[in-house]
Amino acid sequence: MRPADRGRPGRARAFRNDWTGLHPPDPGSWTPRLAVGAVVTALGGERLDLTLAALSVQTYPAHLLDVVVIAADGVPVPADPGESVRVERVPAGTGAAAARALGARLAEGDILCWLDAGMLVDPFYAETHARWHHMRPDCVTLADVLWAQDAPADPADVAVMALSGGMADALGGEGACADRDALLDATGDLAEADGRARLAFTRAACAVRSAFYRAAADGDALFGEAELADRLWNAGALFLADRDAPAWSTGDAAPALAAGHRGGPHPPRVRAVVDIGGADYDMVRGCVDRLLDAGEPDVGVDLVADWEGERVSEEALLELRLIQAAYLADARVRFVPDPPRTGFPSPFLLQLPVAWGLAPGTLGLLTARAERAQAGIVELVPEAAPTPGSGVRLWRTRALTRALRERCEGERAADVVAEVHGRYRIRAGEGTLVDLTDPEACHYRSEPLRTGTAAEADDGGGAAGPEGHGADEDAVPHDDRSLHGGPDGEGTGQGRLRALAARMGGAVARVRRLCANPLRFIR
Repeated sequence: MRPADRGRPGRARAFRNDWTGLHPPDPGSWTPRLAVGAVVTALGGERLDLTLAALSVQTYPAHLLDVVVIAADGVPVPADPGESVRVERVPAGTGAAAARALGARLAEGDILCWLDAGMLVDPFYAETHARWHHMRPDCVTLADVLWAQDAPADPADVAVMALSGGMADALGGEGACADRDALLDATGDLAEADGRARLAFTRAACAVRSAFYRAAADGDALFGEAELADRLWNAGALFLADRDAPAWSTGDAAPALAAGHRGGPHPPRVRAVVDIGGADYDMVRGCVDRLLDAGEPDVGVDLVADWEGERVSEEALLELRLIQAAYLADARVRFVPDPPRTGFPSPFLLQLPVAWGLAPGTLGLLTARAERAQAGIVELVPEAAPTPGSGVRLWRTRALTRALRERCEGERAADVVAEVHGRYRIRAGEGTLVDLTDPEACHYRSEPLRTGTAAEADDGGGAAGPEGHGADEDAVPHDDRSLHGGPDGEGTGQGRLRALAARMGGAVARVRRLCANPLRFIR
């Protein structure tokens, strides 16, 4: 932990995923104030009655504990599940992700606590999780998942066992997932895991702040374990495993590491932002085409401009329409009116001034150095900049998102990112960047039809520079979206723009002939 000192108010800041500087109260020694919504999913033959019996004797204040059961049709539910228990039926065959998302939507607590039916927990379970979430709103607390030996058959016996304090002796302490246990042991219960921490995530037994989950999970979107773990991680969550919160599994299926297949559409690894306001067509093409061919195989580009044409001249609007027509067919390119605040849900955000072109391999160099150093920000510092404050910055999304939540008035985002995740600076070597204020440098064009694939990343060029060399101004995009990286698909005004540009197909060809001089190098 790195304390929030230097005269700044606020809580201690965790460095990367090191949660060891947090000192929560012992169970039974504090007064909770946040409500907990426990979501129990019962989709098969698990013993729901045993789980509800364990939850009925929790030490957490009863008026702050709400239990929501998502039960598939045909799954037996106790006739009297408990006064604070609500049951929602779903069709047989409903997937776990859909059931858990429904439960999260129905739960009314400030803290979401997921459990699978068939899990047994001790009386301090809810309280043990909740104490961390009272300290920080971005914790993701993970239970110690164990196998239950000789689980009681009668729910009444579960309650008696829990109240007697003998659950650990009776049920045993053998881990339910060898790979997960090995990861916890090797990383100090995830304090030293960094990116590997998300592999331990499982909704079979975990807790997260409701507001944080909904922001990271994009409302009601359905995500599997791996996808949700990625989104929580990129949102800046602090993943921690609490051995004082055991959950014993009585079922046949063991929880697995959340490193399985990530199905469906996924965000680009790097979300690049280029503010093209005031730049001419050739400069924008020279910058963006190089970026799309820059060697990072998974990149998305946000072009920031007044696409509605409300604050630009007719000549500038014509340039924008030509730029838009050039990239409408490329699904990697989006047209946004304002820069995104972070790269979420992409792991990285690249800030690239339109006056710079990336040489092949430069983007791969930045991402490789970011991963090697686990840096929150990588700055590519040129020997001389074509315009003031035009350095190239690669932000790690989880570090930037956390920094924006935690920074105090007057603090520079880059300084807070360096404090919570580290900084790495590279002095741009010869050929690393291309100065696009040189008209001859703007003649670069990518292939006429880009399909969304690019060359393999290449770690080349550039040399590590000293900390503090060539620092530029602390420029961070300023829209109000705390997590989202900007509008998807048909964003603000984007649907109208696409329709307008489609109708301009013939007009664009005529305009190009009229503007032959600035466009003569288009192939």
